[in-house]
Amino acid sequence: MPDLPRGAGDRLAYLLKLVASGPASFSLGELAERARLPASSVHRLLQSLLRSGLVERGRGQSYRPGRELHRLASQLVANFDLTRSARPLLEALVEQWHETAVLCVYSPKSRRAIIAEIAVTPHPLRFAVERGGEIALPWGSLGRAILAHLPSGEIEAIMRETTSGPLSGRPRPTKQEMEAELATIRAEGYARYFDTGYDIAGIASPVFGVDGEILGCIGVTMPSKRYQLHREDDLVLSVREATFRLSEQAAISHS
Repeated sequence: MPDLPRGAGDRLAYLLKLVASGPASFSLGELAERARLPASSVHRLLQSLLRSGLVERGRGQSYRPGRELHRLASQLVANFDLTRSARPLLEALVEQWHETAVLCVYSPKSRRAIIAEIAVTPHPLRFAVERGGEIALPWGSLGRAILAHLPSGEIEAIMRETTSGPLSGRPRPTKQEMEAELATIRAEGYARYFDTGYDIAGIASPVFGVDGEILGCIGVTMPSKRYQLHREDDLVLSVREATFRLSEQAAISHS
């Protein structure tokens, strides 16, 4: 038998693994027996899990895995599947447009979006994009495609936290200007960014999950000089088609 964890943090993680892998419902005594820990210790640890929503009370004196635990597990699976499913869609965009295609994934808890997957343009002149990089939501097509579809409270919190552009250092637009811009993005189904000063341009469209939950976005980025060589309407259609297909796959994976 493996040694039992000693520290409180190790014991909590150990107990959570047993909850996740165990029966749908269990008593304090049953969990203590599986954990090979005193019932008093297990009871104390369960209180922490109850407060966080990772464990919930069931019928009578029983317990069960909490909805927060199920949500976190689903989110991990969704993000994994989202990245894997997005790869061929990104590659198809690069094949069609010869520009870098990007998948961004949004985390509601941290209110941040990261670049989860990239398919890189064959052009030697390209905008540097790195997997794992953070996206500033109030700026650029990638960020605004996500920001436009967040609850109003989250939008306000993000706007308060971000006051200047990551590249230009310019102050962010006023609340009224941003509200108008985000309303346009919601109506049209995509975000556009074009900045000749920094030679950056792009189109991005949101990816949705079950019940219209925003998961992230897919976008195509390029130097602004090359953007002017493309037919914008056709580029928008291609990006929106990719996000529609990915949204469909995300919904199916949860059905």
